[in-house]
Amino acid sequence: MRRALVLLLLLLPLPAWSLTLSSATLWEGELSFSETVRVEPGVVLTVAPGTVVTFSGGKLEVAGRLVARGVRFTGRNWEGIVLKGCDAATVLSDCTVDGARTGIFVGGGAPKLEGLRLEKNDVGMEIKQKSAAEVRDCRFSGNSRVGLFIKDEAAPLVTGNLFTGNGKFGVYIYRALPRMLSRNVFSGNPTGLMISHYGSDPRVEGNRFEKNGVGIFVDRAARPHLQGNLLRGNETGLRLYRRSDPRVEGNDLRDNGFAIAVAYSSYPVIAGNDFTGNGSALVLEFQSSAWEAEKGSVVRQEEVSSVGAFGRGARNEVTEDERRPRVLDGTVDARGNWWGLKETAELEKTGAGGNPVSIADGRDTPTFTEGGKTYPLDTVRFAPWSKVPLTADLEKLP
Repeated sequence: MRRALVLLLLLLPLPAWSLTLSSATLWEGELSFSETVRVEPGVVLTVAPGTVVTFSGGKLEVAGRLVARGVRFTGRNWEGIVLKGCDAATVLSDCTVDGARTGIFVGGGAPKLEGLRLEKNDVGMEIKQKSAAEVRDCRFSGNSRVGLFIKDEAAPLVTGNLFTGNGKFGVYIYRALPRMLSRNVFSGNPTGLMISHYGSDPRVEGNRFEKNGVGIFVDRAARPHLQGNLLRGNETGLRLYRRSDPRVEGNDLRDNGFAIAVAYSSYPVIAGNDFTGNGSALVLEFQSSAWEAEKGSVVRQEEVSSVGAFGRGARNEVTEDERRPRVLDGTVDARGNWWGLKETAELEKTGAGGNPVSIADGRDTPTFTEGGKTYPLDTVRFAPWSKVPLTADLEKLP
């Protein structure tokens, strides 16, 4: 009987041990933990500069306050730093966080996160639950999924950061509205910035996107305002997909493979941009007002946003009225742009009825076939166009 009891105890799962800090604590030197460390509400954990904190499991969960400057948080098989409703008195500055499932998770609150290096995590940082965190001058690099994931109505300030070499996305915005997204640099990511789902309507201004697969990808009825950004040397500067109607104004969209690709019932306003030197300036793919009128609503109903960010289950809170295009007249509005010296000379010769080489639309491929039925491809309304170059001041972006 005793042997059977011992065997049963061995087979039972071990409890998840944790260490709780219930009074003000200072960490310094080198510390190692294999369990979760919890900082209770009202308690301050201060970590001295030069400290190295290593986790071989668990996480650092803060419901009170964390003050850390010049610290490295590292480990293997650990869950990262979890900030639960922490206010602006929680400050992480000039710290490195690496090797975690999620480097820093911010659930609500308004912590200040400055000058951080978030490297080689699955997710560098995740911000949700209406958090108003400030993320300044950080470096997000080599994270296997995404550098910064903003979701669920979070409204952080994101400025002066570098997103480089992340596995899928530099930044992913999912049903959230950052109150500022400016002066950031996106380089060497498969997708620099992903903005997805209705309700994700941030103002994205004064950022630099270079040498990404896609600079900015707007999807699933998101309607951001993209203004004054520099998108250069990307395979595709801007991709608009599945009912995305952003305002695209005053951007430098030069020297990309494709400057802008528009597909599946996306009807943006594209004005005041510089399209010099792209392989193709503007390309329409499966973009048809006729298809939208006949099938758009049905297809969206079947889809029902069944897959959310990273394949997770999504909530369908968008009505068809909200998804329906504002205007449906068989054209995409791209008036008032500068297309380049050679392209403008061509436009001056052919006029508004011409077929610009730099634009691929229904003038080049009148129809496409889907489900055994043929639909007309929309055309681009490009006249009037700018007769002088635009956006020269964007060269000064960081």
